[in-house]
Amino acid sequence: MEAGISTRVRALALALLATLIAGGALLASAQAASAASPQLLAPGNGKTLARGSQPLFKARDTDPNSRRYSVYITISRSKKLDRRGDLKQTRGSGTFSSMRRKGKYGFVYKPENYSFPTWFMQAPGTYYWQVFHIDCRVRGCHVHSKVRSFKVA
Repeated sequence: MEAGISTRVRALALALLATLIAGGALLASAQAASAASPQLLAPGNGKTLARGSQPLFKARDTDPNSRRYSVYITISRSKKLDRRGDLKQTRGSGTFSSMRRKGKYGFVYKPENYSFPTWFMQAPGTYYWQVFHIDCRVRGCHVHSKVRSFKVA
């Protein structure tokens, strides 16, 4: 009789384990599907921008959390990422800001027209930009776009 009980217990444990594994796979695929990455639209990768200009940075984000919590932009001299996948901010040049919603899925950022020489649109060189929205269903709570570059000349 004990052999029958241990066989039933093993079968029940295996069924429970299979359910947990399947549930974890479904949760992981739901997280990946729900966390659509933002897309960078403009300026194009490697584009040269005029020094002192105010270009319009454009992104598209269809995730509901982008409309709920906003989309943020980071502009940096470095293309290095921190451990969360955020573009590392550089001291003195670059910026971090929230983007303004435009249309159903669009977001825009227009840099301020500062004239001080360390402002990224006044200092010639190569810069990198990335956008993200908040979604704590994914690890680190940030859903990032790819990183693009542009030049100020």
